[in-house]
This record gives sequence, structure tokens and C-alpha cells, in this order.
Amino acid sequence: MPTLNDTSALFEECRIVRTYGELDTQSAAPLVRALTEARAAPPGRLFLIVDLSEVTFSDSSVLSALCEAWSDCRARRGWVRIVYDSHTTDLLFRHTGLLGRFPAYANAQDAWEGRTADAALPPPRERIARRRGALSGQGPHAAPNHPTGHLMSDQLRRPPPAPPLLRLYLAPENTVPRCIDGAWWPRTFDLLAELPSLLYGLPRAWGQIVSVLVNGAGWAGAPGRMLVCNQVVRLRRTATARTPSTIVLMAPAHGRRDLLVVPPETTEQAADSLMSAVGLTPEQGHFAS
Repeated sequence: MPTLNDTSALFEECRIVRTYGELDTQSAAPLVRALTEARAAPPGRLFLIVDLSEVTFSDSSVLSALCEAWSDCRARRGWVRIVYDSHTTDLLFRHTGLLGRFPAYANAQDAWEGRTADAALPPPRERIARRRGALSGQGPHAAPNHPTGHLMSDQLRRPPPAPPLLRLYLAPENTVPRCIDGAWWPRTFDLLAELPSLLYGLPRAWGQIVSVLVNGAGWAGAPGRMLVCNQVVRLRRTATARTPSTIVLMAPAHGRRDLLVVPPETTEQAADSLMSAVGLTPEQGHFAS
């Protein structure tokens, strides 16, 4: 494992691949391609995080590519770590005997630091005691005594909280080229967490984004590539900060789009001032939903 002194530098070299939905023989092709590209990185230690937390189903078609990546990374004194919480993904690794090779990590940060999802579980003896207490109805871990036929709560479960609204303002379409095409107000500086919702919310007329450039000063570690909407997106960042801070989106045959980045902690009044300073007037454009 890298030391604390070189963790920041190594995280810059860590490749993160993220995918969504179902993974079968046909739909797994983008993930396999992204893993192949990640393994083609220049010589040196190779660290690879595969984020499957949004995968709803996966079959054995992904195992070959994952095992090849694991062997390659291990030969280069690195590792492959997988983020997932799906029951089907867990069963896939468990039934194929690969759970020891691919334990579950809760998120990319935990994967980088080597904290598996099982790290928060109590020791085995305590888990056994809890299980026995729940089954016997005795002891501090005993399950509550429900009347027969009323094991389920009568209270309705609360629906999961809705995802936060995308804060994206788009300038009106104009035949005259403009320097700034809109404004994006992320909630954090975690690019891996914020970028998928941004790309989902962009107009179709902007095309399929394949390259993203951000100012390097404020953002958390930006990997070389990630998988968004089953599309490999190349992530780059400038070496120095620029004013104003922008994010540049590139799409083949559609050109370049520049968005002003409003810092997450900015107040609404300050955000209006930042937008006005670059010629964006909320009354003329519209906010993406």
C-alpha cells in the first residue's frame, strides 16, 4: 500500500471505471473496452477501481475481463478493487469462488484506502451471538416478540429521498459563438460523484460527451477515464487554476461547450454575480431539469 506521503500523487494515476444498469454478454462490451484501455496505461504501478454500485444485474460475461485486469495489475505491483452492493453481483463472485479476490467496497474512497464493506461488521463471535439470540428469543440480541401473523410493521415505509436537483443553467442558443455556454453549480468538488448527473442532464443537441477538462486546483483526484452512460469519458485537468473556473465538454461532430463552474459553497446572490460577470443572464436562458 502507498504511504500517506505519496497517496495524493498515486491517486492521480488511479484509473476508475464506472458503469450502470445491466451487464450481460452484449451490454458489458463498453466495460470490457474500458478495462482494456486502463490496462494499456504506461508502464508502472497500476491501480484500478471498478465501480459497479449502480449495476442492477451482472452475469459471468464480465468475469474474464475482471480477472485479466486483476492479473495485470498484480503483475505491475498494483491492484483491482470493485465497488458494489448488489446482491446479484455478490452472488456472482461468491458462486464462482472469486469473492476473496473481489471483496465489496462501499465507495471509491474506501476502495483506494483498502476498507472493505465487511470492515464495519462486528467480530465473528459477536455476529454468532446476535444470530443465536435472535433465533432463541433470549439475551440482549433477542428479536422483539411479535404476535403470530404480525411480523411485518403496519407502518408504511418511507420512500427513498429523491436525488438532488441538477443545478445547471444553459444559455440561449445563438448563431454568434460565445465564450461561456452555461453555468454548473455542483454540490461538491468530487468530480466522480458530480459528473454523471451533469452529463445525464445535458441537452441531446450537445452530442455524446467523450472528453472533459476541469481546472485542477479545486477538484478531487480526476482519473484518466470513467464510464458514464455506457460511454467512456476521458477526464483531464489543467495544471494551474484559471479564472473564472470552467469545465470544458467535448463531443465529436458537435464541438466544444464551456460551462462556468460555480463553487459548491457559493450563495445564490454570489452565484448570480458570477454568472453576470461572464455575460450569463438567467432571464434569457433556462435551467435544465
